[in-house]
Amino acid sequence: MKRFAHFQSLACGTALLAASWASGVHAAPADDVRQAQVSLRTGDVSTAMSLLRKAADQDNPLAQARLADLLHSAEFDAEALALYRRSAAQGEAAGEFGLGRMYADGAGVPRDPGAALEWYRKAEGKDYWPALDALARAYRSGALGLAKDAAHAAGLEARVRTLQAADKEAAR
Repeated sequence: MKRFAHFQSLACGTALLAASWASGVHAAPADDVRQAQVSLRTGDVSTAMSLLRKAADQDNPLAQARLADLLHSAEFDAEALALYRRSAAQGEAAGEFGLGRMYADGAGVPRDPGAALEWYRKAEGKDYWPALDALARAYRSGALGLAKDAAHAAGLEARVRTLQAADKEAAR
């Protein structure tokens, strides 16, 4: 009988622990990323960075890419580059795109159009619309070693519009 009571108390404790996790007492990295995005929309960059850093330290690839975006915009390129690399190594399209942008701009690394194109194409394969947009612009201008190709650029731009519309619909 005592053993059964012990198992019951363990089960209750486990249920309480699960409930506290579900209620956000101990937010998972993905929850931190979502809350960081809300904080950014309201202009609370400090909170967003804190949440993203926490999730990035737990190896969340999207958090790594989003934190790198903020660091890159503040010209902390060495740290941004390291985070983009960690994110891209995990196959995160936002990290692949960010790394490509660093190579395209020569920010924190020597400018390398070939490496930029390689990373953009990886993110393109995951339908990451910022990468498709960057590729469309490159085809329009002949950048990144690509031949000018208005028809291919237009096709990419159409995909971008479709993906953006889907993102807006999902956000509703």
